[in-house]
Amino acid sequence: MQAVWITRSAEADIPQRRVIVFAAGWAGSDELVRHLARPAECDLLCLYDYRSLPSPTETAGLYSQITPYRHKHLIAWSFGVWAATRIFGGGLFDRANDWDTATAVNGSPIPISDTYGIPRRAFAVTERSIGTAGTAKFLERMCGTPAILKAYYKHRSTRALEEICDELRQLRRQALDGLPEKPELVPAFWTGALIGGQDAIFPPENLSAYWREAGVPIAFDPDMPHYPLYDPERLIRLIYETR
Repeated sequence: MQAVWITRSAEADIPQRRVIVFAAGWAGSDELVRHLARPAECDLLCLYDYRSLPSPTETAGLYSQITPYRHKHLIAWSFGVWAATRIFGGGLFDRANDWDTATAVNGSPIPISDTYGIPRRAFAVTERSIGTAGTAKFLERMCGTPAILKAYYKHRSTRALEEICDELRQLRRQALDGLPEKPELVPAFWTGALIGGQDAIFPPENLSAYWREAGVPIAFDPDMPHYPLYDPERLIRLIYETR
């Protein structure tokens, strides 16, 4: 996993400030969020590239960077919801009150599932098509409209196709190994979930089923596709409207 600070205050200032931890989805990078508006009092840390998750030592180091902040916000998108659950679900942040907000956007901790995530057959078709034809069709589905696709390309991740194909394979292997199959068994630090009604990657009905059974409040945006970052104010609203 990669952890990149977009902004980070001097150590002496950290206890008075907020931090946003953004867990990007598959194939993401810090390029996706550098342009987004954020509160002046917030630092921003982006997590991405889940070919492997942090070791216990690396996780402890990540915690040590985040814990000094007085206010902490987690925003996870797509497969980032699964990754954040794995990273933060077994240690220091394994209680709802450790995060001021922890918001899952168009994803679930059980990401490959006929009931709670991407149906297994659909995931297999996506993995095969990206490996042979590239990402163009996937990105069209992810963005939903030509205007949003154009907005995505202005700030897209520039990671190599070979690298993101490897990440997709590793995500399949990791996501199908080791997580409980029932929402009530997954670490419950999430404070809210945002679901897009036009999501063509994670079926909205599957996400609704997961978060409803997990007892997590759901916000529904009927016009939002899978990709949410076309809205430059999204991070601010996710913090201040989901507390």
